[in-house]
Amino acid sequence: MLKPERRTPVDLLIVAVLVAVVIVAGVAIWATSSVENTASDPSPVAAAPPASATAVPASYTEAWRAASDATAGPVIVGGVVVTGDGDTVVGHDSTSGRQLWSYRRDLPLCGVSGWSASGRDYAIAVYRNSRGCSEVTALFGSTGKRATTRSSDADNTLDFSSDRDYFVAQGDTRLEIWRSDLVRTIEYGRVDAPVNPGSQPRSGCELVSSAVGSPKVAIVERCGIEPGYRLTVLGSTLDSNEKLEEFGSTLITADLGSPPRVVAVGSDSVAVYVSSPEPMLETYAFDGTLRNRTSLLGGPVGAESKPISGDGIVTFWTGKATVVLDAETLQARFQVPETLGPGVVMAGSLLLPSATGISEHKLVDGQPIRSIPVPRDGYTGGVITLGVIGDELVQQWGSTVSVLSP
Repeated sequence: MLKPERRTPVDLLIVAVLVAVVIVAGVAIWATSSVENTASDPSPVAAAPPASATAVPASYTEAWRAASDATAGPVIVGGVVVTGDGDTVVGHDSTSGRQLWSYRRDLPLCGVSGWSASGRDYAIAVYRNSRGCSEVTALFGSTGKRATTRSSDADNTLDFSSDRDYFVAQGDTRLEIWRSDLVRTIEYGRVDAPVNPGSQPRSGCELVSSAVGSPKVAIVERCGIEPGYRLTVLGSTLDSNEKLEEFGSTLITADLGSPPRVVAVGSDSVAVYVSSPEPMLETYAFDGTLRNRTSLLGGPVGAESKPISGDGIVTFWTGKATVVLDAETLQARFQVPETLGPGVVMAGSLLLPSATGISEHKLVDGQPIRSIPVPRDGYTGGVITLGVIGDELVQQWGSTVSVLSP
């Protein structure tokens, strides 16, 4: 019979050291992981979306307000008003402002956006770390529970857009599109480690504006020494060869003045707002062919002017007026001057922010119905973006979210 090996004191010391190293490493990983540095306080009960308004209220008062420097406009998902400030995302009861749920990480927020996809309403929270705005969490809007996460290389600032199928995160040098499970379908622009070398049609471009409309994404970019801005239309997913599918790319301006803004992507065309040499709504086929131009009141606008889609229309603020587009054809129906932002639909009427409050218009032709005074204490200028939840109105200017109740 073989005698068992004898353990010397040195052997035991080596084992003890190895165990200690493993324990220390495990604790360090746990302590620095996103799980350890996350505080999630979901709601045990899902919020119930309120019934749609049957009429536009005759008057409004401010019910509550909150700071939200991480949202570009009202985020309303799952019957909840969502704000993002500093490092914390909060879901509020729309009537009282009471906190229903919260989510926090020890990283600064890059942005928070709402997304309705695959029959679910999500709040998309994006945090900044050493790789840019790379830490992404999808939260169920009605409860604040985590749905899924992702992490990848990103720019230090991002602009968001979405439709029912895809979410676009666009920075200055790169763009990603995600499915509802946050799996990336394409990346465009700066790619550090391309899976398919040579699959990017251009390099070194500055991405200015973008929007998605299944299954296409339209991008305005500034490339190299080109004399103007370029409109590029890509597929939202890779082609059968696992490469980007480019449907068209063409210069749409003759100078590098105020950058054009992508307003909407339809079933067969793209609408772009161009302010130079004169304000225009231009419609392009996916191959870059110009189809239509409509003169508008307006001026230069930046990323703070975001389109709002819903109820068969798209609204966009030009800096001097709000233009209303048909969501299917992307043709301009009408424009309303002297507004302060894009509009929303409530009870079949178009509501627009104005200097005196909210102006109500006929949805079919933009004819004015009445003006509703609303409070905006602290407002000093800039775009005002609206949202609707039941018969309540949510307005945001700068980092202020103000909720108005009848």
